[in-house]
Amino acid sequence: MTRYLLKRVAQAAAVLLAITALAFALFYAAPSDPALIACGPKCDTAQVEAVRASMGLDRPLLAQFLDYAGGIVTGRTIADVDGTPIPCPAPCLGYSYTLHQPVLAAIADRLPVTVSLAAGALTVIVVLGVGSGLAAALRRGRPTDRLLSGFSLLGASVQIYFLGYVLQFLLVYTTGLVPLPRYVPFAAHPAQWALGLLLPWLVLGFVNAAVFARLTRSQLLETMHHGYVRTARAKGLGTLRAHLKYTARGAAGPLVQLLGLEVGALLGGAFITETVFGLGGVGKLAVDAVNGNDLPTVVGTVLLAAFFVVVFVAVADVVVAWLDPRVRLA
Repeated sequence: MTRYLLKRVAQAAAVLLAITALAFALFYAAPSDPALIACGPKCDTAQVEAVRASMGLDRPLLAQFLDYAGGIVTGRTIADVDGTPIPCPAPCLGYSYTLHQPVLAAIADRLPVTVSLAAGALTVIVVLGVGSGLAAALRRGRPTDRLLSGFSLLGASVQIYFLGYVLQFLLVYTTGLVPLPRYVPFAAHPAQWALGLLLPWLVLGFVNAAVFARLTRSQLLETMHHGYVRTARAKGLGTLRAHLKYTARGAAGPLVQLLGLEVGALLGGAFITETVFGLGGVGKLAVDAVNGNDLPTVVGTVLLAAFFVVVFVAVADVVVAWLDPRVRLA
């Protein structure tokens, strides 16, 4: 197990390094001029060139990348448009000349919103998706199975922005059953925190739970016919207990891997959901950065999303290897 764990850590580090290089290349592939954006539209050519030199954009590309990658590990000092040094502690993801603050600080200000959204949505996904998939598998071919399969098909087909606007119109503006989505810090008022995020949780959870429901159903149907499950049933173990004890563990591998990917993606920013409901999370920050040509923030949010996805996928692989020894021996 230790050897497999070290192997996955090395693979994750290599993937993160490759994504860092690609994100840095995105910074230079963009048609916008970072120096012109930082200086402003009123700058003349000489001022733009001075800002470019101050930002270090006139240095060789490899030297800039090594400086950027090294700053993620050890931190670095970034020059403002007038040459004033700005300390950027590790992990330094650059400096936003639009927001006038380090990218990591901008992300940290908005990360609690994204974490809160991800936590509630994941709860809905697991409870609704896995629960309905289990119920559909146990009631295979019956009306319950067909009804739950229909709901999962609906969830997989509907778009987040469509469902979000429709439910917001019906539940907020028409009936007033739920308050207008907004973020209240959990420590300030737990009840308002939950009520303010209830509608985004339901929308994001319902749409993504459909995939979990279909995968849970198919995996359970495949596993429940294995010999060890039939043996447990023949020894007198109840149907539900046999499936929870033996079938669920045998079918857990793909579900855990999908859950790891989902956690990483949600923590990286639920771009559409945050935009639809006006929540100031990391996803909304990335969308605003793209619209405002804030390239350092775009690159920083891309790296953050990639970090969460790679880390949680690696954690999911380790959990699957613990559940199924055949994985780590492959």
